[in-house]
This record gives sequence, C-alpha cells and structure tokens, in this order.
Amino acid sequence: MISLEKKQQVLIAFHQEGKSQRSIAKEVGLSRNTVKRYIEEDLESRKKDIRNLPVTDNYIAPPSYKKRNGQKRALTNTVVKQIRKMLKENEHKRQNQMHKQQLKIVDIHEKLLDKGFNISYTTVRNFVNREEARKKEVFIRQKAIAGREIEFDCGEVKLCIDQSWRTLSMAVFTLPYSNWRFAYLYESETMVCVQDAHTKCIASLQFVPEVFTYDNMRTVVKNFIGTEREVTEGMKNVSLHYHFKIRLCQPRKGNEKGHVERSVEYIRRKAFAHQDSFLDLEAAQAYLTETVNKLNAHK
Repeated sequence: MISLEKKQQVLIAFHQEGKSQRSIAKEVGLSRNTVKRYIEEDLESRKKDIRNLPVTDNYIAPPSYKKRNGQKRALTNTVVKQIRKMLKENEHKRQNQMHKQQLKIVDIHEKLLDKGFNISYTTVRNFVNREEARKKEVFIRQKAIAGREIEFDCGEVKLCIDQSWRTLSMAVFTLPYSNWRFAYLYESETMVCVQDAHTKCIASLQFVPEVFTYDNMRTVVKNFIGTEREVTEGMKNVSLHYHFKIRLCQPRKGNEKGHVERSVEYIRRKAFAHQDSFLDLEAAQAYLTETVNKLNAHK
C-alpha cells in the first residue's frame, strides 16, 4: 500500500513539472501501472470537477484499492482448529503405541468433507505438512515438573576388570526436575539389560515417573516407518507393566534429551576419571553407586 504523500508526488510531477510517467515511476519507486492508474484517476476527477481548481479533491484523497472478488478462503480458523484437533489425537496415539490407528491426511480430508467443509485435499495436505515440519523444527523445553519425566540413555565405559580391559555399557537415568541420577554397569546393551536397568531404577526411586524419554537406540526403536517409529516389543512390555508413557526424541535432536546425555558424560568423568581398575564387575558397580549417591547428595 502506497502513502498519500507518494500519490501527491506522482500528481505534482505530472501536472506541475511535466514529467513522463516512465520518469515518475523511476523517481518515486513505483511501477508504471500504478503511476498510470493514479494519473488517470486524477484526470477523470478533473473532468467531473466543475470548479476548475488547480488542485482537485483527489490530491488529498488517500490511495484506493479495488477489492478482489476471489473465492472464499477454505482454510478458515474453524477448519484449522479441526485439523489441529485431529493431529493432536494422532500424537496421543503415537505416545501410546497406536501408530497403525492414526488418521492419514486423506482421512483428515474426508472427515472435514463429512462435516460440511468445502476444502481440497491439496489444501489439507499442505497445512498438515507445514504443521508437522514446524513441530520437528521447533522444540521448546518446557519447565520440568517434579517426578513427571525421566530420561534414559546408555554410554560406553572402558574399565580394567581383573587386569583385563573391557568395554562396558553404562545405563543412566536422570530426572530433569531435580537432576537426580541413577547408573548401572552391564556387559552389553541388550534388551534384557535395558529392562533390568528400568527395574533397578524404579526400585531405587520407589515410584514410577509418568513419562520415560528415549532417543532412537535400537533397544527402544524397532524400525522407522516413514517419519514414524515403531517401539520394540520389549519396551512396550516394560511400559505396560509399569504404566508409563514412552516419548521418543526426534532424530538428531539431542536438545530434546539434554539432561541425561550430560549425565552420562558427567558420571563417567566423575567416577572413572579417578579410578578405572577393579577386581571384578561387582566392585566397579559398587564404586559407581557410591559416586552417584554422592553426586545426588551434593545437588
């Protein structure tokens, strides 16, 4: 939208300075069609003005724009609310391992048509894709609630056990609210070891957090189905047994699970940078437990 001042510059340059429309357009930074339109409007206004004044009322009239007679907008606020409601239901199903019962875009479009909305499949598809892309790109860590969420990860530790260097897996849990930590050493990162770590951690906590957060480790994610991920049967069984929800981080989005990743590095350094040789695995675990208890006590 141009200003009244620019419109007046156009008319003054044409009538009083005798400049061409081409030079006026270049001088004021407007298109030739815009300059031509305002000059023609003024000439028409002069024909109708019987007072024959040097400056017509058109000089002080703000620029006008023709109203477009386009089609009614299909993606209304009501439609947006309906689509977002269905996407939220899909999110709930993903969190409860009901991936195969989600609404696809074609299903969302059909439901909108059934409700009487006149909207094309392409419009629905483009909006859903924008919403999904926005959710993946933007992640805002909400303020942690006491006891609601716990994060899990595993990290490698190299220790000398009975005079032999071995690579062990260290399972680590962290409560984001209090930064309470739990760690346990295993021979490998198998499903049995991961399940055992959950059992030991919950026994130590003496309560079950509402949400357990994981990245895309092979013991948690069975496979990728397009942009969706299928949780392994072992982890489904653990979550059903203890009645907690599974939340998976987006691929390559480590900021969504930052507490536990820092805890893995922190515990590994605090414990095994000082001592890395033990008589047996039990001695190494006892030393790790003692270190973690001290860290928890010093928060």
